[in-house]
Amino acid sequence: MQNAKGTNRMKTGLYMMALIGIMVLGSAPMLGAASGPGQNWRLMVKSAACVQGPRVLLGEIADPLPGVDARTWATLSKHKLWKASDKRGRPVTVSRDKLHQVLKHYMGTMVNNLVLPSQLTVQTGGKVVDAEELRNRVVAFLTPRAKDLGGEVVFKDLNLPMHFFFDNEYDKLSINLTDTIKPGRNQIQLKAVSSEGKILSSKAGTVFLNVWKAVPVAAKPLNRNERVTKDKVTFMRVNLAYKPELWDGTGGPWRMTRTLGRGQPFTATHLEPVPLIERGEKVTLVYKNDRIQLSIKAEALGEAGMGQQVGVRNLQSKRTVRGTVVGDNMVLVR
Repeated sequence: MQNAKGTNRMKTGLYMMALIGIMVLGSAPMLGAASGPGQNWRLMVKSAACVQGPRVLLGEIADPLPGVDARTWATLSKHKLWKASDKRGRPVTVSRDKLHQVLKHYMGTMVNNLVLPSQLTVQTGGKVVDAEELRNRVVAFLTPRAKDLGGEVVFKDLNLPMHFFFDNEYDKLSINLTDTIKPGRNQIQLKAVSSEGKILSSKAGTVFLNVWKAVPVAAKPLNRNERVTKDKVTFMRVNLAYKPELWDGTGGPWRMTRTLGRGQPFTATHLEPVPLIERGEKVTLVYKNDRIQLSIKAEALGEAGMGQQVGVRNLQSKRTVRGTVVGDNMVLVR
């Protein structure tokens, strides 16, 4: 296994050395002060580019910076550099130092007019979506979907590939979420799709969403089993990315399952539905059979919801019986 890995590394190294040799030794005119445009220009070399060959043109790997006039750019963009790779659809990456060495060979001192990236990845044929465009497309994809989250959404920490190469001009970029969009970290899938809908390649990325929204918080300290009423709730703007499972203020009636401090947001674990019958609550106890129906006041000895049984004490006879909850504050005994 180690010998195989060593062989692969050696092949890769030899391929890169051969490529650099072709780039440096390939014949092309040097851009100099005598034959080229004036020196008052600056170009930004891309970090990723596609070239068509047979030679790489300066205009294929660089963009003009502000201040470069159209006539100067027309001359510069057509300047021929190294021989393009004949391996179409196979990106090759060159470090900044190697790139500077190669460009100096073809441009002489004019290389100082170029702003170089940390590395340049070049592919013969096809097309490429660079980092800036990739970011813009992902944000455009997420923006309408993030509206369902409500509040103010801020995209943060877009951890995306530096670039995405396609083998053919007509291939398309497909962007998808691996799950429903949510506050916090979201997984992104990026795919190259052919015109027939076939997935050719894929890459992954992540995007962090800050979602600022007004949520219910305790207006005063609340205790366990205390009912949550309007006077005990206020609102505060929080980032949902760091406050999962917050209550949205709907539903109920609710009561507390545990204590909550003033100004603290309600979560799903703080709340439970208020049962129809609560311990110590005065209820209507209904005695019913085929011949008679009698209603009297009683005290609930426990808690129960609709259809559940609960013990009650007859306030007149002090007798304890069990009945079924049939409505709000109503227990039926047959």
